[in-house]
Amino acid sequence: MSSISDATYQKAVEVLRRNATLRGLKASHAYYNQVWARDAFISFLGANLLQDPVLLQSAQTTLDTFAKTRAPLGQIPNFYDLSTDQPEFGFSGSTDSSCWYVIGLASLYHATGDRALLGPDLDAAMDAYRFVRFQDANNSWLVDSPQGADWMDAAIQRTGKTLYNNVLFLAATRCIGSLLAAAGKTPGSMNLLDYDALKERFVDVFLPGDDSTGRISKYWPRLATHHREQKAVDMSKKYFLQYISFARIDSHFDTLSNLLCGLSGAAPDETFRSILGTIEARGLTQPFPVRVLDPPYKKGDAGYDDNFDAMLPIQHRSGHLDYHNGGVWPFVGGFHVCALYSLGIDRAATELQNLARANGVVREGETVGFNEWLDGRKGEARGQYGQSWSAGMYLAAYASSQGKDPFEFIR
Repeated sequence: MSSISDATYQKAVEVLRRNATLRGLKASHAYYNQVWARDAFISFLGANLLQDPVLLQSAQTTLDTFAKTRAPLGQIPNFYDLSTDQPEFGFSGSTDSSCWYVIGLASLYHATGDRALLGPDLDAAMDAYRFVRFQDANNSWLVDSPQGADWMDAAIQRTGKTLYNNVLFLAATRCIGSLLAAAGKTPGSMNLLDYDALKERFVDVFLPGDDSTGRISKYWPRLATHHREQKAVDMSKKYFLQYISFARIDSHFDTLSNLLCGLSGAAPDETFRSILGTIEARGLTQPFPVRVLDPPYKKGDAGYDDNFDAMLPIQHRSGHLDYHNGGVWPFVGGFHVCALYSLGIDRAATELQNLARANGVVREGETVGFNEWLDGRKGEARGQYGQSWSAGMYLAAYASSQGKDPFEFIR
């Protein structure tokens, strides 16, 4: 490894240790004084591989905090607010938090083999899975999300059957099945789906091919009719659709979700390589790995609320190549580097160094780095510094360079 890759590794460990609290892993040194479920469990994908006692304890504490504060119906909070000492579920809920809880538990169990995790934490995971399972509004087995119910919770107004929440639900289905088997428990009333059958539906809906329509017609006839009559979807299987809602089918390239499809085993091998080829061909690793949406939305585009965007603090505005609208997010860059290593692609080491440089970008007066996001033009620091998931996913990328597989437990 290069000196910058090694030095960034050490700094990433320091960031996570500094963010460990008595309630779990908070999101950042600055601004986000909360333990966010998605941020924390994404961070632990890398951190759990270190076998660091402080960070393993933080992972356990995070699980316990969310298990104790889950809703009566099983939903995991969006975040736990350290300032008020209370959970928060957000304006429209947080569909991905419940999925990430299940995945986070599976990650920690895979790393430690601690059978104590198969007690109350697994009970909470079963409740969380049941909650997400019941978000299927049209009996297709795929879950629905309101606007703002995932990490892209600002001006990008995706809703309905989103790729992101459904690939997480697919991964959670795999994880909860493995955890139940390890515990010798039965699914009971949690309505556990058959993973292989769910995966087939997931691929047919979000990666439709010419042979998909007949299968879709058996469980979602309206979508099958739309494909036959409108022929509005490119069925070339280059990458997965971003979302399907009542109003539209959106085919913007969602970088994180497509990488999750590959790393979790949901994408066929040729599609996984096509996803990485799309990232390369569109220059999404410039100025740093990796820009999170392509092409960026423009004012007036369906699915983009520019009036709402104008009301947000500037750090949360999704202008052209900013924030969710094509900005660079280093934590997603970690997924990208893991994907390159998983397929043995030569430029993986170079991209790891570029990711280290991205996490080293600082503003005047700051020294920590590991920013929330960078602008997609010049790579200048935006958002907040000392972000846990930027550090955690750098550790996952670094571990991949050492021959470890942060996603082995999902596949």
